[in-house]
Amino acid sequence: MRMLRFTRRGAVMAAAALALAACGSSSDGGESASDSQGSASDQVVLQDVIFGDPDAPVTLIEYASWTCPACLDFHSRIMPAIQADYIDTGKVRVVFREFPTAPANVTVAGFMLARCAPDESYYEVLDELFVRQDAILTLARQGGPVVEALKQIASNHGIEGDEAFQACLDSEENRDAIRASIAAAEAKDVSATPTLYLNGELLENNARVSPVVFAAALDEALGETASE
Repeated sequence: MRMLRFTRRGAVMAAAALALAACGSSSDGGESASDSQGSASDQVVLQDVIFGDPDAPVTLIEYASWTCPACLDFHSRIMPAIQADYIDTGKVRVVFREFPTAPANVTVAGFMLARCAPDESYYEVLDELFVRQDAILTLARQGGPVVEALKQIASNHGIEGDEAFQACLDSEENRDAIRASIAAAEAKDVSATPTLYLNGELLENNARVSPVVFAAALDEALGETASE
């Protein structure tokens, strides 16, 4: 688990280097993973991304990565089925926490862009990242223009031009936010994505359930909340 922590936190610092190298910059590529491990603060504060009513009686916390195929399955198969009845109605709030999977530097760069998107449109960027998951992972495996693909996504959501794109990847605030999400996951010994907690309780086998079974779990949590 220590090596996992090292890799993920190093990737947070390497996200900006990904763009600089791909854009042909002659400047320093940024801190190495070993440098970032020593400088990363243990006092970073969670800056949760919340989807739905912040005061909803039931809280679903999701540790996920947009480059994770199981997370894509959850977001394309489960989330649409529960959104109308549970999230849009104010019954359930979803707290999304980043937990990057390989290629971690690409994943972190995508998360940084989502946090930079204007008008609190994190989830719109996340949705597009999931839609383009296979194409971007193919580019990464083949050494293709990953940065150009990410720039297109950024542009689609109001992050226009190379300067704004690079400023986003250089954002210390966003790095801290993602480090905090990783730290929160590690504190709960999260080792796979997606990992879900429903009102503080770990949901077992959450990525493989049907929408009906998942809705039943939400109903049970709502019933428990109502009886308290």
